[in-house]
This record gives sequence, C-alpha cells and structure tokens, in this order.
Amino acid sequence: MIIFTEPPARALLIDSRSPAEYAQGHLEGAINLDLSGFRGRLRSEEEFRRLEQTLADLNGRIGAGPERPVVVYDQGFNTRLSKTAFMLALGGLEVYLWPQGWEAQATSQAPVEPVAAEPWAQLRREILLTADEILAFPHPLLDVREPLEFAAARIPGAKNIPLGAFALDNAGALGLQAGQEVGVHCRSGARSASAFWLLRQQGVLARNYLGSMLEWEAEADLPVERP
Repeated sequence: MIIFTEPPARALLIDSRSPAEYAQGHLEGAINLDLSGFRGRLRSEEEFRRLEQTLADLNGRIGAGPERPVVVYDQGFNTRLSKTAFMLALGGLEVYLWPQGWEAQATSQAPVEPVAAEPWAQLRREILLTADEILAFPHPLLDVREPLEFAAARIPGAKNIPLGAFALDNAGALGLQAGQEVGVHCRSGARSASAFWLLRQQGVLARNYLGSMLEWEAEADLPVERP
C-alpha cells in the first residue's frame, strides 16, 4: 500500500535515505535502513530458508514484527524506497510507503538506535517470483528496464515496459487489470520493486523477480535472448 498522509499509529518508521541525508534531519524515532542493495540467489529450498532467516534476524534487530506496521519513507517514490519496502514486506511485515508529505516534520538529528526484538519472519512467497517459476509462468512477464537494456539481453517471452511508463492509475492503459497476476523484473530487482508497488496499489497481483537479470544471466541453464 502507498500512503501520502500520516502513518498508522504505533508504526515503526524507517528512513531509507543515505546516512548523510538522514543526519541532516529525519522523523522523530525513525531508524536509517536501506535494503536496496540486497542480492541473493533463490533457486533451492535451502536458499529460501536462508533468506527467511536473514529477514527474521533483520526484523529482530530493528524491532519489527507482525503486530506493528512499518512505514518506509524517502525523498520521493524511488527505487531505494521501493526495494527496501519490498524486502520488509517479503519478510511478512505490514508495510506502507510514504514518498512525500513527511519533509516538514523531519527535524530530528539525533541518530536512533532500534529496540531489538525476537527474530521473526514469514516469507511471503506470493509476492515473489523466482527464475524456476518464470520457466513455467503462464502470466505476463514485464521487463521494466530501458529499451536498450532489453534489446541487449532479455528473458524469452518478456514484454518490455520501462518503469517510466508506470503510474498509480494507468494499469488499464498498460493492458493490465485488477486481479490479474503478472511478473515484473529489471536488472537487480529495484526498478521492478517500484513497478510492483504501483501495480499492487491498483489491484494487479504483481510478483517481483528479486534476482532479475543479474541472477538470470549468471545461471548457465536459463535461456537468454540476444540480438
């Protein structure tokens, strides 16, 4: 869910901006956390278990759990915000995005240390798409990279719709409908995280291929179309 107003009561506030931006002024009580650089192969059950444990340990460190909503804010709706929020949602948290409207309240400069809790996570496989699932995926697969990237190397059957074409209210114009399942991917799972949230906000059941082309091209058994 994307919000543009005050966060829910008792929410854990997460500032996904750079440490320098955070230090200049942040919301009171907000912790600084950027998960946009997450990488990880996901092709075996053991790798899924390790991911879930990683997210459980993270949730424990920041004091997050199923009973407390999380609000991630940043300077606009960018990929840093989107992927950080996606990783937290993937771990089972109730996540909201706050891309604007918080700035005037960001007056605190003291760093905030999170209050740790018991590690907890519940991997939400329904919002995740894997390489092996793509091989038999019966729904549209959208590549949200730029056309030049798509032309250089692509997953067979993927349709190129650059991220810039997505908006909060144009799923229908893109040929997508509420309730429809689609996959989204990019190079590293960050731009596709933005597309994921924009589509989910409109009721499209988007699933993000977290590994995206970085993983796909690194795996010898996965087909790649090239010029």
